[in-house]
Amino acid sequence: CVDAIKLAEYLFKTLRQRQNNIVDSLSAGNVQSMEDYKFYMGELSALRSLEQDLKETLQMDNIDE
Repeated sequence: CVDAIKLAEYLFKTLRQRQNNIVDSLSAGNVQSMEDYKFYMGELSALRSLEQDLKETLQMDNIDE
């Protein structure tokens, strides 16, 4: 159980850091084209979706116990 908690914490930390990196890059004006902007927005959306899925999965695990 402790390993699962450490894994979840690591995943959340990594997902949030990647999201923050993208937001920082967008805010700094590092986007060269509309294609880059769409790519970053798609990646950000995917990371947020993955984070939400992970939260829901962890909540289901807690209910099953």
